[in-house]
Amino acid sequence: MITSNQAKNGFNPVILLFCFLLLFSTILAENIKKADFAGTKSDKYRKQTEADLEENRFQNEINSLFDSNYDDIDTTGWLINQINGWRFDYSALNDTLRIPFIDSLHKRYFTFPFKNYTTSPFGSRRGFWHFGQDIKLQVGDTVKNALDGIVRIIVNDRYGYGKVVVVRHHYGLETLYAHLSKTTVKQNDKLKSGDIIGLGGRSGRATGSHLHFEIRLYGQPFDPNLIIDFENYTARSDTLFLCKDNFSYLTDLRKTVVHTIRKGETLSAIAKRNGTTVQSLCKLNGIKSSTILRIGKRLIVRKGSNQFHNTYVDIFSNSGT
Repeated sequence: MITSNQAKNGFNPVILLFCFLLLFSTILAENIKKADFAGTKSDKYRKQTEADLEENRFQNEINSLFDSNYDDIDTTGWLINQINGWRFDYSALNDTLRIPFIDSLHKRYFTFPFKNYTTSPFGSRRGFWHFGQDIKLQVGDTVKNALDGIVRIIVNDRYGYGKVVVVRHHYGLETLYAHLSKTTVKQNDKLKSGDIIGLGGRSGRATGSHLHFEIRLYGQPFDPNLIIDFENYTARSDTLFLCKDNFSYLTDLRKTVVHTIRKGETLSAIAKRNGTTVQSLCKLNGIKSSTILRIGKRLIVRKGSNQFHNTYVDIFSNSGT
């Protein structure tokens, strides 16, 4: 109720309250409008950023198809379902090959796959040949690509290499990374030196977690210590030199090996001594695991081969190699 004094002084609280509510609602509406505009602007900016990222990703993929750094990688014997896909006739290697290993002009460098100590080197081991260098690691450790190249094959070799990645490089070189727990690359991926290719593990035929690392020339493994310093995790030189002697061990490995059965021997003992399996012995000799062994009888332990797997590679006609 308005008193006479309030009316006389022109003061009306109802009108004042109405004016206050009107002002408040106007300010509130303006703030809501600004917030909506800011939100719309933010959404628009976010969508534009996502579109830019997608466009950049697509452009990078297109650019990679025309990356000249990978043009001269030899794709002879490019098998996507076989780890050991090709060989070259090293017996015809009369001169020393000079192969660029680090090429700063083309920005091609070397990265050590995983920095840790060696547990088993390249060479003869317990009756069989070890074609690479074993590097100690723990399951889940990151394994890096050694040289620029393209992923040729990714496969799970349950009874051998386990989860393995093979990368083809320049000048006929390949590197192999075995016993991984996980691979992080895809077939035909183009990799730079230092790119992560997978995580360490103990898959396949492995007694403990480690990286089995090989380096090959046209499918033939050679001692990686010739070019890599495994104690200091660096390349020994910018240039790799290879000759016939670096592959001579293969001559003996490919000869047919025969074992004469002695008293008290079993297939299991013979297989273990010669770095093979009972199943392999049975297959080579047309017998069963239950076959009675006769003293003096000869068993084929390993069958030699002079044939070159799948692809014969003539590298000697190219003086630039």
